[in-house]
Amino acid sequence: MDVVTIGHTSADRVTIGGKKNVQLGGAAVYSAMASKIFSDTGIVSRVGEDFNPDFEKILNKAEIDTQGLKKTSGKSSYFSIDYDKYGGATYRDYGINVGMHIRPQDMPLSYLNAKAFHIAPMSASKQNNFLKFVRKKSHDAFVSLNTHQGYFARYKNDIKKLISKVDVFTINDEEATMLTGTKRPEFAIKALKKVKHNLLIVTIGVTGCVVIKDGETNFFPSVYQADIVDLTGCGDAFAGSFISSYIKTRDELKSANIANSVASINATGWNFKAIGNLKFKTLEKFQEFVFSRQRKLQKHQWSIEHFF
Repeated sequence: MDVVTIGHTSADRVTIGGKKNVQLGGAAVYSAMASKIFSDTGIVSRVGEDFNPDFEKILNKAEIDTQGLKKTSGKSSYFSIDYDKYGGATYRDYGINVGMHIRPQDMPLSYLNAKAFHIAPMSASKQNNFLKFVRKKSHDAFVSLNTHQGYFARYKNDIKKLISKVDVFTINDEEATMLTGTKRPEFAIKALKKVKHNLLIVTIGVTGCVVIKDGETNFFPSVYQADIVDLTGCGDAFAGSFISSYIKTRDELKSANIANSVASINATGWNFKAIGNLKFKTLEKFQEFVFSRQRKLQKHQWSIEHFF
């Protein structure tokens, strides 16, 4: 195993164009779907008795190892999401359910040999427990972590303490302003530069990301996409593809570029369908794929002369 993603796996109740459906989701799933593009990936999570067996088949078809997917009594985690005709998402309801009981002991022993672990959004106390476990059992592993603004009300200070404990901490621009108490992303980035960190990344939606290391910032724009369909899980896809790339390159700047591409491609389809079938033996093959894909999109881009 190269990468292990840890977090919630959910059976999401989505409404698209008035049609209701239940689909596989959760931060651990999106990050695993992105990670497996480049690396052998396993997932650690808990699901309930209501978890559709077809969902596990989807993970297995994507070549994601599910030994760490533990089925327990109770109901699976879920999010109720309504999408408008433009792909905008409104979260109506959610239930963590059996996901509340995810614990380090759920991790198969074979996973402890992984090169990297990604800890997806959960309560900061649970994330810290997994971090301690991984550090103790796998001393040389690279650990990344991202969070969600829903945990800020209770865990804001605890989340700040986690930044320096992990090898890479990822957060989006809106969350960055909330975490730092600033009004604009550029002010948040300036504040985060002063926070003790190893590697810190602020994602900026379809625009790209900012990489902060040793107090220095680098901005990486995302690749152009003609149609943005669904932004759900793109931050998790960025985190999963970043760590999967990084263990191969040990280059945070190159990995950020690759993760930008994966996240932006993910946004072009519903759920994780745009990246579900992607698998590349080398990063170079993926970059060739992106180059070819962008060439086909050129006809959608307007030259500057169009505006005059």
